[in-house]
Amino acid sequence: MKALHTSDWHLGRTLQRRSRDEEFDAVLAEITAIAESVQPDLIVHSGDLFDTYRPAHKDILRAVRCLYGLSRIAPTVVLGGNHDSPELFDLLGYLCTLRPDADQGRLRFVHGRGDTEPGTVLDFDSRDGRERIRLAALPYVHPNRYLHLFPGFGTTDGAYAAGLRELQDGLLTRLLDGHDPDRDVLLFTAHQYVGSSVPSYSERMWEAREPYATAADALPQVAYCALGHIHKPQPVGSGRLPARYAGSPLQMDFGESEETKSVTVVDAAPGRRTLITPHTLHSGRRLARFAGTLEELGASAAQYRGVYLKTVIRSEEPIARLGERVAELVPDAIVVDVEEDCAATRATVMTGADATGEDQLDVTAAFSAYLADAGTPGQNADEVVTAFTGLLNATDSAVPHSPAERLLAEAIASPWTSAAQDATETAS
Repeated sequence: MKALHTSDWHLGRTLQRRSRDEEFDAVLAEITAIAESVQPDLIVHSGDLFDTYRPAHKDILRAVRCLYGLSRIAPTVVLGGNHDSPELFDLLGYLCTLRPDADQGRLRFVHGRGDTEPGTVLDFDSRDGRERIRLAALPYVHPNRYLHLFPGFGTTDGAYAAGLRELQDGLLTRLLDGHDPDRDVLLFTAHQYVGSSVPSYSERMWEAREPYATAADALPQVAYCALGHIHKPQPVGSGRLPARYAGSPLQMDFGESEETKSVTVVDAAPGRRTLITPHTLHSGRRLARFAGTLEELGASAAQYRGVYLKTVIRSEEPIARLGERVAELVPDAIVVDVEEDCAATRATVMTGADATGEDQLDVTAAFSAYLADAGTPGQNADEVVTAFTGLLNATDSAVPHSPAERLLAEAIASPWTSAAQDATETAS
């Protein structure tokens, strides 16, 4: 059995308002070509099909065209990620029922709403009919909604991971129901953050941090775990468990500038060790960063042909028309950002060495000197210094909390649990 694993397309993503539509078209065509070459028995997309809950119509059309093309090669399952709308997935799933081959289930969208138990188990036959592929699919479960599913876990650190583990265990039980060890190949796909993985920092980092991390050893023991959510392609855990983040197909921002993007081909069979092979993607523009002088940039300009470039230019004195100078030196690059690191204007942190004889920092005098160096006119500078001194010498006063702040403080002090709810209901 062969499976193709891809993830985190984030269709509609831009780079500082620059459209990347041509890159998306090219990389989706490349993924389709790999699928044509490999001829997998199943294609799994492990979430974040789109970049926003309300993608543009052109991005929906781009997704549908590519997914329909992939589903003609092999049955295709698309998992809901944290960027994906369950309602939109409902619409796309309905459109699938209108296809002539709808009864074959060639394209399926799996999502969860948070108020009903997410996850499902899907069965597919291999091309030769000798094997049955059983896929347990767990879409993204939002941390704000899992309490509806697991009220008994409370709100402490680790509660979310414990809830996910219970969901995964329940799916594994369903996966093993009627399991034929001589014929079945068991797979698991989820959109979640595993604590041992390395993020690219282009993800929504508040959703990819330790309080929401699940442990690698909590993943189901199956032939392969197809993971989504983290944009850096990588294996997960110690390597004993066949689990992998497929990663995003394009470098989404400069946090991914050193990453090689890929899709993953999985070769598995009952009773045999799983073979995992990344296939490198080449269609996206490379994102690059440069830090140095204008002379150094000019000397290395050849390596930045066709890339998105972010620069930090170091100098002793301010450089007039810096952006134009950079563009002239690297005409074949798409310059996204130019930052100047000038020694003459570089801010310095005041320390004890700047103290007066009374061992106190004269902050007002330092601020006045800064305004003078910046060329602020005298009258304006005097007004600004007066306002600054007034703020500096103002007496701190206790600001009363708003009702919302009080309610939030009370909720934090007494986290909601099922036991607390029972007590409240009894008292009422």
